[in-house]
Amino acid sequence: MASFPPRKARDAFASPSPVLFLALFASQAGVLVLSPILSDVADDFGVSIATAGQLRIVAAPLAAVVALAAGRALVRFSPRALLGVGSALLAVGSVASAAAPTFTLLALAQVPMWAGIATLLAAGVAAVAAWSEPEHRTRVVAHALAGPPSAWIAGMPIIGLVAEVHWRLAFLALPLPAALLAGLAVAGRPRDVPLTGRGTSLGGLLRIPKARRWALGELMANTAWAGTLVYSGALLTEHYGLSTAVTGFALGAVALAYLLANRRAGRLAQDAARWTMLASSLGASLAVALTWGLTVGVAITLVVFSLAAALVATRMVAATVFGFTVAGELGREVGVARAVSTQLGYLIGSLAGGGAYALAGFDGLGVVFGGLFLASTLPYVAVRVARRPAVATEGARP
Repeated sequence: MASFPPRKARDAFASPSPVLFLALFASQAGVLVLSPILSDVADDFGVSIATAGQLRIVAAPLAAVVALAAGRALVRFSPRALLGVGSALLAVGSVASAAAPTFTLLALAQVPMWAGIATLLAAGVAAVAAWSEPEHRTRVVAHALAGPPSAWIAGMPIIGLVAEVHWRLAFLALPLPAALLAGLAVAGRPRDVPLTGRGTSLGGLLRIPKARRWALGELMANTAWAGTLVYSGALLTEHYGLSTAVTGFALGAVALAYLLANRRAGRLAQDAARWTMLASSLGASLAVALTWGLTVGVAITLVVFSLAAALVATRMVAATVFGFTVAGELGREVGVARAVSTQLGYLIGSLAGGGAYALAGFDGLGVVFGGLFLASTLPYVAVRVARRPAVATEGARP
């Protein structure tokens, strides 16, 4: 009888969905922790909000390199092993961030934290392809991608409450326990094997024209949404004067809209992924622009922000499924591309957002981030326009 609980736990984690959910939950917990406390961090260290938003400048490029290294490592180490490494790095970075005595050391503490985030994301998305069959992939993708909004729903109120005491407690209250829980879940997963494939993962994917256009669109969309998340807490605290605790609950409500849309997107047909991705990108472009520009009342802002989150959630599931479709057998490479574009998205989003905020305030953020969502559709539109004359010429030939 004593052996029953461990066996039951092993049976639970034999399914990929709960493990991948917790891994991406932990990765997003590390991402979101700064959003509601950005103003507090800036005040404590005597820097501007635009400067505080650049905390990822050091970490994000290194995290992109880590994502590339994780993609190569998957041919030697299993997804299970790399998910364990990512959980450990996130835990170390969380403790270091909470203890950092200066702004510079806080920026350096973000390096292991974001290395863990990148490893969890790259190995987690690659594991979706390795641990699921094509006919069930949309469902597994949706279950895994439910982790990030769930982190917002559970984490934002927690961060808001503990940050009322001190912002440093936010790193210990959310990303640290999330990393430990993900590590335990990964440890309960049955042993797996490294993924087959070439060592130069991302290059192989980008040599496929359709996959290259997909990766470019994902970089622009990830930049738009990452920048929106980085500065969203400042919109509520600085413009509307909400407390950190109330801001946490408000952002958690936005994340609930994201999660509900994510669940609905899990029922999408695989052949509808491309159309859904493009339609959601156009809708997100308008909704994100209005989130920053239509600041006439906090209730209206939260409603529009929730709509933007729902559209982005739908887009994320559809785009990931479409990425697996255009990549063919290169499922591991899709995970690497997703992780790299996410890390670069936070870097570019933080830089672009800081510049836009310094020049034009929150209205500038709406123009930049809404425009980036619109631009994420251009690689597909440009290809269609470029192909039409060629098709007409071919039809005129005898």
